Amino acid sequence: MWDSIKKFVVGFFAVIGFFAFLNLILLIWLISSIDFKGAKKEVQEKTLLTISTGAISGDVFTETNYMMLSSFLSKQISLIDTLDAVRKAAADPKIVGIFIDQSELNLSYAQVEELRNELILFKNTGKKVWVWSDSYGEMTSGTKSYYLASAADKIFLQPAGFVTFNGISSTSPFFKNMLEKIKVEPIGAARKEYKTYWNMYSEEKFTDAHREATESLLNSIFSKVAAEVSEGRNIPVDKVYEIADKVTLSSPEAVKYQFVDAVRYKDEVVDEMKNQIGFENKMSLLAYKNIDENIFGIKPMMGPKIAVIEIPGTIHRGISDMSPSGKPESSGSATVVSLLKKAWKDENVKGIILRVNSPGGSVIASETIWNQVETMKKSGEKPIIVSMGSVAASGGYYVSMNADRIFADHNTVTGSIGVVIGKFYTKNLFESLGITFDSVTIGRNNGFLSSLERLTPEQEEYLNKNLDEVYNTFVQRAADGRKMNIMDLEKFAHGRVWSGGLAHSNGLVDEIGGFMAAYGYMKEKIALPDCPFVKYPDTNNILNLFQDEEEDEPGFAEQSVFARISNFAATLFKAATLLNREIKMHSEEIMQSREEAVLE
Repeated sequence: MWDSIKKFVVGFFAVIGFFAFLNLILLIWLISSIDFKGAKKEVQEKTLLTISTGAISGDVFTETNYMMLSSFLSKQISLIDTLDAVRKAAADPKIVGIFIDQSELNLSYAQVEELRNELILFKNTGKKVWVWSDSYGEMTSGTKSYYLASAADKIFLQPAGFVTFNGISSTSPFFKNMLEKIKVEPIGAARKEYKTYWNMYSEEKFTDAHREATESLLNSIFSKVAAEVSEGRNIPVDKVYEIADKVTLSSPEAVKYQFVDAVRYKDEVVDEMKNQIGFENKMSLLAYKNIDENIFGIKPMMGPKIAVIEIPGTIHRGISDMSPSGKPESSGSATVVSLLKKAWKDENVKGIILRVNSPGGSVIASETIWNQVETMKKSGEKPIIVSMGSVAASGGYYVSMNADRIFADHNTVTGSIGVVIGKFYTKNLFESLGITFDSVTIGRNNGFLSSLERLTPEQEEYLNKNLDEVYNTFVQRAADGRKMNIMDLEKFAHGRVWSGGLAHSNGLVDEIGGFMAAYGYMKEKIALPDCPFVKYPDTNNILNLFQDEEEDEPGFAEQSVFARISNFAATLFKAATLLNREIKMHSEEIMQSREEAVLE
């Protein structure tokens, strides 16, 4: 029976694979039969790059089609691709300036800091950066939005828009009273006083330690923001703080206080920029980034490369959670370890950058990833460094602390060297609803983590002992990784979060700098100044469909090559349809431009 089922399954996927292959041949024939003259944009002389910050989605990966054509058809671009493209544009003589439409912004303070730094480097080449927005905040704080805008040579605001540069804040909900009303009892413990996650269930407001750490973090971030706004706009820093105490600035007030240069509509700004810098062509940053890629989103990278592995979201055991498009949404230890091993075994990979964007999660999963990094580091075969993104705290710091080098933005949230555990006792809630339970158990402590039982004194003792052991291990590993005396490291532990700037001051990170700084350091480390980086897993690369995982590693997705081909077959027709639409659009543009040329 099982043999019959096995033959059926194999035959089923073989048929799917066969038709997928036929569809692939058909698509290749379709592409080869089309005249692409003019369809693919090239950089012309005196080109203005345009950036819509609302299109910057994701840190390493964007939310796009999981397989081929994603980068070609997508209207989104990841942060690190944005940074890389701006850096290349700075050295490109055909690019004369950047215009930024900042009407939408979905970046963190750390991400804004990285983009801002690249724009300043671009400006330092003598090229111009202008930014426009319909409003820098509308019924919401625009501090972060204006922080990015302040890197530009000129800032414009639409009539009736606002500049709501009103500081920053952190608001935390507390559920203690609500839980009491519904007869739910939170039972938890933490190491130590600054490990505040469980406070939302056990407290009614900030504890002294919680408030102290939060105020320190916000002051560190906003002092950086205020200083850089002051420098960018040539306004005394005390005036910047005065503006931050206001409710908002109307468009006339924004001009009066020198927060914007003029009030204009978007088209007027573009026309004015054309008159001043004399650009003759426009190109989106996404199109500029895609210049070096073919229609399948593949960059030619046969030689040496640097692998970029993202550790996003919650860290947990097993396989990473993926969005429908293939974007990692969490960090499963099995997935991360598999990717690390894959990059380690790839002879073309000369170094690895871990891009960490995680607030933490499972201690066990964090230890698993830490051990793999430690094993690779001790071998000395390839450098492995960390680039911290928006947050790399608790488990996010755990998986980072033993890297060869740690980079963090000033505005990164990191640290939180501590541990917390808890459960909710819900028996009284159920009894109030008329629900009762009965059970049969073997083993005195079988119900240790049950929500229907409180902790016994024996269990409380075990819990506290376990927490101490995990905490002490965390501190010891951090001290070893940072090459610090354990007593010195302990001062900066206790579960406290730090800004990247403060973490650098106390030795928890090595360098202040974003992804591009880490990338530059890696290229120097491996003595390959032109070495490109490639994302692992490269979800835009069709060739990855045919690369099977090793049998002993669950890896990025527990899929055989047949399963991947079947997925590919399911999306192939849609991809071809999108491709046809894109080609038609380009063809219409070309015909229109030719007609205009004839009329002229």
